[in-house]
This record gives sequence, structure tokens and C-alpha cells, in this order.
Amino acid sequence: MSTWQGSTALAFASIALGLSIYSYTKVNSTDKPVVIQQAKPNLKELTIPEQDRENLVALHGYILDLETRIHELENQTHTLDQERLTSLVKQAMAQQESERRAEIEKRNPAMGWLGNLPDDYRERIKADPQYADSSINEALATLLNLSKSENERLAAYGQLKMTLSMLRRDLDDSQANAVIDAMISISEYTNDPKIRVSTLENLSRQNNVSPKLAEHFQKLLQTDDNDYVRNISATALIGQFFRATRDGNNSYASDLAERITTLENSSNTKVAEIMAENLKGPRLREELDKALGK
Repeated sequence: MSTWQGSTALAFASIALGLSIYSYTKVNSTDKPVVIQQAKPNLKELTIPEQDRENLVALHGYILDLETRIHELENQTHTLDQERLTSLVKQAMAQQESERRAEIEKRNPAMGWLGNLPDDYRERIKADPQYADSSINEALATLLNLSKSENERLAAYGQLKMTLSMLRRDLDDSQANAVIDAMISISEYTNDPKIRVSTLENLSRQNNVSPKLAEHFQKLLQTDDNDYVRNISATALIGQFFRATRDGNNSYASDLAERITTLENSSNTKVAEIMAENLKGPRLREELDKALGK
């Protein structure tokens, strides 16, 4: 029952009560002329038959019941409004979260995959080797697929690196080289400067030693017109040197130490300044001198 229906029922019940009283006074009236009294009649002073009193009491109870129901309907309507408001708030929060994830992916495409992973992804890749292998192979295939968009390929790279890190696994040499080739290709052919920088940042943090990667960053340090990219390149070369030292690849470490020293003493003032700035730590000097046999 709606609120207006309840109000209508209450009105009719009140009218019925009035008609009952009027009917009683009409029946007990005579044909004699009515003498108008100055004092108003008091309903309590009327002598009402037992049956009529019972009917009036029942009618009064019905009116009270209608009032109670109307009150309940009003409260129910308020509750429904609250539920609707809660639903709207949840929708707004979901929209805001979706926009936040889109903005994160726009700023750093390599992080876009995070929002698409199952909630139990971290647990599943640890507990289910087949699922882990499937996830790694799928991410690798997406990265190497030239028909995929740059954002999709960078997202696949992000997932691949995180999964390997969590499982403490490495790709084999062939796969690792294919990843480096793919990332270098993205950085060279993209028309989006933000994607280029993001790709180079990821490449500079590669954990494996790669002569191809060192040559690429040396070229960027010497020729790129973006100072930030040049700084990334200097850091990447130094990182490659330390990884070669860590792996016991002394011959390659010595070769990198010579390159780094040559770049620091370059006739190109900008190149020399950037490399010198990245070699300020005393430990760096000690390791370079040690690799050079000084």
C-alpha cells in the first residue's frame, strides 16, 4: 500500500465514524421542532447503544491500525531511498577507481596489467607450477607479438618481470635476448615520448648482462638529445658493469670499465659531465680501478 492510499483509507474511516454518529442522532430525533440550545452538545453525554459502541471502538481501532501502517510505509520509503543512495555511492566509487587505474596505465603502461590480474594471482603462481608457466609464456608471447599495441606489450613486460621476480626465476639466454630486442625495438620505433622513456627505464633495470644492451645505452649517452635519457644510459652502463662483476665475468667487466672511463674523459663535454656525475660514489671508483688493474 502506498502512502496516498493509506491516507485515503484513513480519510474514509474518519468519514465513516462521523456518519455513524450522525446516523445515531438522526434515528433518535423526533419530528418535533428542534429547540436550539445555546450550549453545544457533548458526545460523551449521548446514550449510545452497546452494539454501536462496539462498532465505534472497532472503527477507532481500524483507524489506529491504518495510522500505524502509514507510518511504516513512510519509514520503508526512507529505507529504500537510503539503499538507492548507497548504490549510487558504490557506483561512483567504482567509476573513480576505474578512472584512477586508467590514469596509472596512461602514465606508466607497464603497470596497466596489475588491475587485470586475478585477486589470487600471487598465491596461484606460487602454488601451481603449471599456472605459473602458462602465465610466463603468455606474457612473453604478448611482448614479442608485433601485432599488439605498445601499451599491451609493455604491460606484458611488467607482468613477466614481476612473475619471474616473485618465483625467483630467470629466462633462458634465448628468451632474455628476445625480450631485450623487443624492448629496444619499442623504444626506437614508438612515436610516444612517454612510452620511449618508460621502455628505456625498464631496460636500464635489466638484471642480466647483455653486450647488446650496453652498446645501445652507450650510443644513447653519446647521441641522444634528451638529458634524462642520457642519465638513464649512464646509469645502465654502470649497472651492467656491476652485474658482470657480480657474475664473475671479469673480462667483460674490464671491457665495460674501460668504456665508462673513456666516456668520462670524452671530448664531448656533456657526455663527460653526465658520466662523471654518475660516478661520484667512492665505491664506484674503487670497483672501476680494480677491474682496470689499478
